[in-house]
Amino acid sequence: MTATQYRMFSVNNPWSSSRIIAGFIFTSAILLIVSFSVIGYNSWPRLAYASTSLKHTIPRTTRGYNRLQPLIDMFYNASKGKVLNEQRQISALGDKWPSVAHSMLNMSSLQEVDNKVSVLLLLIVTTAPSRFDRREAIRATWWKNCDGAEVMCKFFTDGLQLTKELQKNLSAEQKIHRDIEFMPFEETRIFGIRFLYQIMWAKAKYEFKFMLHMDDDYFLCLEKLKSELYHRPKKSLVWGSYHCSFKDIIYVDEAWIIFSSDVIEQFLSQDPQTILCHPHSDQQIAVWLSTLYGSKKSLIEFHDGRLHHYPPARKLDKFKNLPQVCNNFLGVHGSSPEMIKKFGRNSADRRRILKLPKLTRITETCHFPNVFNISKVAGMYQFDLRPCITNPRWTPGEGMWRGSQ
Repeated sequence: MTATQYRMFSVNNPWSSSRIIAGFIFTSAILLIVSFSVIGYNSWPRLAYASTSLKHTIPRTTRGYNRLQPLIDMFYNASKGKVLNEQRQISALGDKWPSVAHSMLNMSSLQEVDNKVSVLLLLIVTTAPSRFDRREAIRATWWKNCDGAEVMCKFFTDGLQLTKELQKNLSAEQKIHRDIEFMPFEETRIFGIRFLYQIMWAKAKYEFKFMLHMDDDYFLCLEKLKSELYHRPKKSLVWGSYHCSFKDIIYVDEAWIIFSSDVIEQFLSQDPQTILCHPHSDQQIAVWLSTLYGSKKSLIEFHDGRLHHYPPARKLDKFKNLPQVCNNFLGVHGSSPEMIKKFGRNSADRRRILKLPKLTRITETCHFPNVFNISKVAGMYQFDLRPCITNPRWTPGEGMWRGSQ
């Protein structure tokens, strides 16, 4: 082909040089994409794609607690039912409805994770949704010693049937601090059911040596506690402030209790269909311990006199200007937010043990036999035990329980 003929071919033929080059580039790109896809299919992590059904899937446990699935399902279905009922009320009342109660908050999942975080102490503080002042006082003081490695600290609060304003405030608080877990409950007296939910969550997410369950009006000498934990029994331990005022009603108060991990495992070993709950978690715990441990001789029930329990510290003059509170106490119950801040400014809380305090068993300090008979409880704390699986309510419409305030 002559040069003239080539130029004529290039001008008149649809497969000119520019088109040939473009076609070559396009073909090469296709081959590269196909090759990359084949390589990628064999090297990328495999993803399981679920259908885009609108039906919500109930989380399933994946490791050692599959037998608790009936309780997980119960909590999920009960909370779902409450949300639907609230939405119907909102729809029926329209603008007259003063508060949007359907959940705008993410409820904590009970789904068990494969890679649990290992900590010495998992610390759970039960708090009412509106108790922002208490949480802030705690965050400003002893909460700063929650390092996330040795000790993990979490607030647990109710997430259902809250006003729009309260939900908005809680959402903003959580966005800032990332330390709140929301439970699918309304504000009412169900501390035993909350406790069950919390220990199920704890075992689903963490590997811990000890778990501390406490109220939000406690000042805690956390550094002092961390130092002691390395020298305390790792098994069969129930540590707190015990009641010993009446025969056959000996039990540890729910405001501050440390459990070794094996005791929590024993609690969760009960049949999910028959495990019993009570509106007050300390009575529920006392029944569980008696059921699981019989005479409880194998338990180490540590009554710690360094825990001030009652009367509330805010009502006692001796605590109003007490310096270096951690020199004499491990924790102070009934502390107001102002008192917690004052304690925190000069607490003397440090990781130093000059002499490890003796572990005093309740059998050494209480003149009554170590027995809890729930039928002997009377007055405002007297309630029946009910199967937890039914998600029972004892005081519907009561609202936030204020205790001995």
